[in-house]
Amino acid sequence: MFSVSTFKAKGILSELTKRACAGEPVFIERYGKPVVALVPAASVRRFKRIGILAGKLILPDDLDRIDGTPERSS
Repeated sequence: MFSVSTFKAKGILSELTKRACAGEPVFIERYGKPVVALVPAASVRRFKRIGILAGKLILPDDLDRIDGTPERSS
């Protein structure tokens, strides 16, 4: 495990990145307490895109009406 202060991390960010990519736990500390953990991007779970329902969901035309009452068709 490798810990470094935020001030020192600014100057050695590329070294910290290499260590994290090699699998070594890297923590950045503020006032002696770890606040950030550097991890390889491959180990972070990716989220699905929000637009997966594009074209499959039908919304009513009066969805954005302020008073909430449906329009009456005569």
